[in-house]
Amino acid sequence: MIIYNYYFAILILALIFFFISNKNISILISIIIIIIIGYYYFSKINIYNETLQSNFINKIKTLNNDIQNKPPVFDTNFYLKKFPEGIRYLKNDKYLIELILNLRFVKIFDDAKYSKLLLLFEDFMKVYIFMLGDRYDIRDYFTTFLDLRLGIIKELYGIYVICPIKVKNIYGINTFETIKKSIDDFMKHSRKMILIIEKYAFEKKGIYYLQDTKYKPFEKNINEVF
Repeated sequence: MIIYNYYFAILILALIFFFISNKNISILISIIIIIIIGYYYFSKINIYNETLQSNFINKIKTLNNDIQNKPPVFDTNFYLKKFPEGIRYLKNDKYLIELILNLRFVKIFDDAKYSKLLLLFEDFMKVYIFMLGDRYDIRDYFTTFLDLRLGIIKELYGIYVICPIKVKNIYGINTFETIKKSIDDFMKHSRKMILIIEKYAFEKKGIYYLQDTKYKPFEKNINEVF
């Protein structure tokens, strides 16, 4: 929330000081009042930030628990052979963290699919981070990144098959609306990630060509979802 931002707080305190100091009250009293208000305000900001950090840590713990003691997943496309001991790369993108947490209800119907989806997200972020950190050559791994993105999108669409609409009445979740929103959100968010990689590759790394990622006509895009 913006009211718990330090810069916003400083602005508010400056405005309060301006109005108080022009009401024939001594500057010293004005400063004392500002200090008291500032102490209270900054304490609230610290509490708010600590709560956010605590909530985020709990979310990561939840995802770590979701992948504990899972059997290996053999995927000939992405070579994902086993689950990591904990989330290492996905936690760097809070947007994707919230997206996958909104889909935890999938565990009720197909825990293996949910676990695989979580693993794909982790590997997706790993490739993204390593390319931007120059640990992976973008020319070699950009296609892998796009393949992982496509794999996630297909897995998200696959959730429609296993989740009945009646969950809405049992758990208060409209599964189809949640799935649709998750797909749309992921496609938009990952599209921004693609643009960041392309800009970095073209402008910073001097790469002249990467695989085309523009939207394609349906008849030319039967096996791909962008």
